[in-house]
Amino acid sequence: MRVRLAALAALGLLPLRGASADSLGVDPTDPRFVGRGDLVLKLRTSVHDYFRFVNAGFAAETCSLFADVVDQMPEVNLHGDAHIEQYTVTNIGRGLSDFDDCTRGKAVIDLVRLGASILIAARERQWTQEEDRFISELLKGYRDGLKGERMEMPTPDLVTRIRASFTWDHAGALRQANALIDKAPQPNDSFDDGVARFVELVGTRHVLGKDAFKVKRIGMLTMGIGSALDEKYLILFEGPTASDDDDMVVEAKQIRDLQGNPCVRTDVGASRVLDGMGLIAYEPFAYAAVVPHGGKHFWMHDWTDDYQEASIATMLRTPKDLRQIAFDAGVQMGRAHPKRPDGGPDKDRRKAALKSLEVLEHRVRAAMKEMAGRTDVAWRAFARSLSTQTPTGER
Repeated sequence: MRVRLAALAALGLLPLRGASADSLGVDPTDPRFVGRGDLVLKLRTSVHDYFRFVNAGFAAETCSLFADVVDQMPEVNLHGDAHIEQYTVTNIGRGLSDFDDCTRGKAVIDLVRLGASILIAARERQWTQEEDRFISELLKGYRDGLKGERMEMPTPDLVTRIRASFTWDHAGALRQANALIDKAPQPNDSFDDGVARFVELVGTRHVLGKDAFKVKRIGMLTMGIGSALDEKYLILFEGPTASDDDDMVVEAKQIRDLQGNPCVRTDVGASRVLDGMGLIAYEPFAYAAVVPHGGKHFWMHDWTDDYQEASIATMLRTPKDLRQIAFDAGVQMGRAHPKRPDGGPDKDRRKAALKSLEVLEHRVRAAMKEMAGRTDVAWRAFARSLSTQTPTGER
């Protein structure tokens, strides 16, 4: 039931050498860490950052916990990488974002991952006395979403605070984009094949100037944690006019091939990202498409001017914040999981998902705690290994 080591190696998730680590283990001497001492430091410093990095292995281990009932669970629309810091607030909406791992599969993949993330966050903030309450809020929200309830919900306090800090300043967003591009600028024609397809797919949906999708600047991106080792680009397009003030910022991120996991569909193709965004996001990106480049597929989408994730370290101030976000994200998943491909309600799948949760809830709760604990153990082993060897990324 475990994902093969070769598959994990392809994602840079190699088990620790000389250890009996499972798929959550990471080898700090992996050559893909060359020149990425910043990433190694993040993984060493924060258990939740480490958790974000090992999603493929985490999903494999989660599935193995439910091996005996995989065939009995209904297939739903999966986010694939649901965690507390995927909950973002932008100038157009809020909720779980970052749809790289969207596909179809078993609900335990999303539920256990989000639940384990919440537990890790609670432990980092020393709110362990409320762990069961946090998980109950998540599952209550999920049930409400599945039932079609909670169509209008109060805005979480964290969302209100974040939005109060927004500058609503496109010029500031452009300065940030240019600074990121400055770190690794590329020739303007380096993504021409992808850009051409992007224009074909989205250019006809919007009335803009004839040069709106002319590339002004492009650079490589190395930001992120779970996607830190993926190929990514940041592109500045001309925008509606020739003025520098209304340039359009678009990211292009490589779409990974999903590895073999009995709880996850791996035959849905690169379009799974766009499909998932359409089914899960409350406010999908205005400009989004899947395009080819260099024999790979990339997800391109516009950047919002203001964006903030629910950072555990800086944004979660009180246990109430975590309870509210757990509930809000739970509702979002519950609404999205049973939808038909066209976005309409599927009453039969909704009932099946509710029944499955009723039967498996005690195991789901136990799996959340087990996977949070096992992630912590793997993280500590990773940190110890760094103290006895020179990681490739810090040479």
